Amino acid sequence: MNVANKRQYTSEVTDQYKEQTSDRRIRYTIEENIETYPEILNDFKDWKSKQKVLRIIPTFKSVMHENFLFPLFDIRNAEIREDWGQRNALLEEGRKAKILSMAKNFDPKLFEPISVDYIALLDIFIIRDGGGRSHASMMNEIFHVPAIVRYVSSADESRNLFMTQDKNSATISKYDKFLQDLADVNSTRHNKSADTFALAKSSGISLHNSHSSVENPLIEGLGILQKMLGKDISGDSKGTKWGHRSGPNIVRAIDVIKEVFPGIEEIPVSTLYALTAFIHMSQNRIPSGNRGHERLVEFISRVKQSDEKLSDLNSWVTVLKYDSSNNYGTYGAAALMRKWNEVFKMANKGKKMKGFYKFVSWTDMEIDIISRAIIPFARDESLYK
Repeated sequence: MNVANKRQYTSEVTDQYKEQTSDRRIRYTIEENIETYPEILNDFKDWKSKQKVLRIIPTFKSVMHENFLFPLFDIRNAEIREDWGQRNALLEEGRKAKILSMAKNFDPKLFEPISVDYIALLDIFIIRDGGGRSHASMMNEIFHVPAIVRYVSSADESRNLFMTQDKNSATISKYDKFLQDLADVNSTRHNKSADTFALAKSSGISLHNSHSSVENPLIEGLGILQKMLGKDISGDSKGTKWGHRSGPNIVRAIDVIKEVFPGIEEIPVSTLYALTAFIHMSQNRIPSGNRGHERLVEFISRVKQSDEKLSDLNSWVTVLKYDSSNNYGTYGAAALMRKWNEVFKMANKGKKMKGFYKFVSWTDMEIDIISRAIIPFARDESLYK
């Protein structure tokens, strides 16, 4: 059956999951996936054409002990089904480079058996673990590979095996976990994933490089983003539970960054964390509404122009010295407070219009407090009349 005519979602998944994966196929064979993303095969063929001596790859049987032959499985008979927990090996640049290297240096002696699930209810085989190895084999036109084939009663059991796989493996990414939690309404982490999905949608960001664009810049560091969303700095009311969190401060920070850095392709999660924390702690010291947004845009614009290195948002974390993942919020907000004092040093000088909201000047004590804990300061009546 042609992949285009296959029913893509073959298990009960949420509408959010369908929307998050709507721009790609989530059910396919190894061969079909290589046809969809042919760059890796083209690179492999180009490399192969430049080799002066073609290496003959020995068969799996020839490298096995005759008394302990491992069963070989035809990978052409199995599918990948992402809504059941599998991952697309060709969507991560790091994995793709590793697969290309594996294909170039294919060695049966180094090949670890792949893990295949036989779904009894549906009479089908799916590749549970070893998609990367299977792609490297297929590129070398090796179709029969060592495999452990498990008898699994249902797709749900297969998915559950995937979700517990990282107890013995560190290869399952945060994004893959996020997708499976988003798909399964019964998952204990579904609400967390649903709120993260809603945040990305409302703020116009991408959570994976396969979805990123100028309109929807990528935010790497899904785990850190979710950590922010679960904290008070997100701007949600204290006590708001997962399933109801929207992260207004995070959305505000993203809006400011996108306005000051138009066309940015990736927003560093470190600086997003720092600015979100700054917005949270300064909420009573800067104007609210549109005037507050304009002041934040002016602030970030001035920081950007204050140093040639700061014209690149990726450099902020090192130039402003908050490059500690455990302290992006505290160190980052404190660094921005110091920068605020620098760029707005003369902002209150001269004649001002009636109703002018003065620019706050942060004291050393306040900066020291924020470098330890992110707390909003009380209103300062002297800043406005």
